[in-house]
Amino acid sequence: MTPNQAWFDEMEAKIPEGKVRTRFAPSPTGYMHVGNLRTALYTYLIARKEGGTFILRIEDTDQSRLVEGAMEVIYKTLADCGLTHDEGPDIGGPVTPYIQTERRDTYGKYADRLIELGGAYRCFCDKSDVDEDETEEKVISKYDGRCGRLSAEEIQTKLDAGTPYVIRQRIPEGKTSFDDVVFGHIEVDNADLDEGVLIKSDGLPTYNFANVIDDHLMGITHVVRGSEDLSSTPK
Repeated sequence: MTPNQAWFDEMEAKIPEGKVRTRFAPSPTGYMHVGNLRTALYTYLIARKEGGTFILRIEDTDQSRLVEGAMEVIYKTLADCGLTHDEGPDIGGPVTPYIQTERRDTYGKYADRLIELGGAYRCFCDKSDVDEDETEEKVISKYDGRCGRLSAEEIQTKLDAGTPYVIRQRIPEGKTSFDDVVFGHIEVDNADLDEGVLIKSDGLPTYNFANVIDDHLMGITHVVRGSEDLSSTPK
């Protein structure tokens, strides 16, 4: 059940305001490399230049790919390079916890709220359903949104039967635009965006959903990302 408005009001009231807040958010699915370190450096320098706060957040929702010892390497690399964080899993801060698997309940509540608002829906398709429109080259097509068209009665029947589901984002009609410091103004047609998964069947969020929720609740003001993530930004 989605919590009442008071719960969301309480979460929003905790969002830090008033100064620059940046975050370095590595995933312990591999050891740090120079590309990770470069992102951490830029993020750290922006915070220090503006007298802001540099945050370390661990994005560990992809549990199947975790690498033993990777988290320790993250801490050691940052320390060895003098990139001291002001908030993080090891030192705490005003918006704990800073490890995504420890924030699982929060993502679920926001996903349920999105369903209520019409911005998401439960998808009961299994992999064979999603892949059935593949071409001979096995390129997976964009999900056709079929579960987003189920009636309330059909949804309840599947829930009563215990059918596993994921939660997908519902993409509205129109266009989405944003401004990037490097690439300038970018605008995309929403028809080109896939209605991607927000919450997986195991209850854990996907990267794109958890990342946005955390950036919002942690009051992040500046996001530094690799250009390969530009295509996912409109969603």
